[in-house]
Amino acid sequence: MAATTYEIAAARNPRWVDHNHNMIDLEVDFVPLDEDWLKYTCSPTDVCSHSRELYTRAANGEFGTIADEITPTTGDYWTPHYATSTSVSIESLVQLLLEKGVISDSEVDTVLVEETDIPVAYTKPTLDGSNPVYHSPQVLTC
Repeated sequence: MAATTYEIAAARNPRWVDHNHNMIDLEVDFVPLDEDWLKYTCSPTDVCSHSRELYTRAANGEFGTIADEITPTTGDYWTPHYATSTSVSIESLVQLLLEKGVISDSEVDTVLVEETDIPVAYTKPTLDGSNPVYHSPQVLTC
């Protein structure tokens, strides 16, 4: 299967992705696409030739000085959003039976109701702090 290749009209705002300097984020205007500027990450080892070309041209300074990578701060990480999950244990049901007179005190040792905070979603802000991206983890139940 051949990789898709796009003709590059222009590129701007290069920035290293990380301290390894093996990928560059930039905005690209590809000739066949309707969008003026697309955010794009290029790599010298990408399967797409336009990505390798963008990396080489950016590394050679053709699109301006490559800005340093962004050092993530605490605000850049996913933030959990919690919902309270209430579960009733078997012991709690036994307590109800005790209160209703179906069983006696000598038959009941403990009653336990547990509340657990579980993450229901995470947010991560965009670089400018607007439009947080939401991600919902897959919740597995047994």
